[in-house]
Amino acid sequence: MALFGLLDTRELEEFATTLAEDLGRRFPPAGESRTDPGAKNQLNIIVEGLAARAVRFHSQHKLGIYRKAKLANTFRWKLSEMGYSKPFVERVTKSVVTRLALK
Repeated sequence: MALFGLLDTRELEEFATTLAEDLGRRFPPAGESRTDPGAKNQLNIIVEGLAARAVRFHSQHKLGIYRKAKLANTFRWKLSEMGYSKPFVERVTKSVVTRLALK
């Protein structure tokens, strides 16, 4: 029975989706084309906040390699579905996952 608990990733998927939706609400896909310093600073602050939330989630749920990968992939797919460009999605996902790995 414990094995099924290891494979249940619903809560993890919901968390990753919430992170992506939060990014979408605070920095919509239309804003990714902005190149002014204010937009870059705003995006950096938002991504740092998302990464900090991911680190807190990791410390509460003890994510292993599989679950970290699942979090990253779910986050990435949701951002793509929301209309962000592939380079943007990769850059933001890498920032969050790197911070999570360095924890």
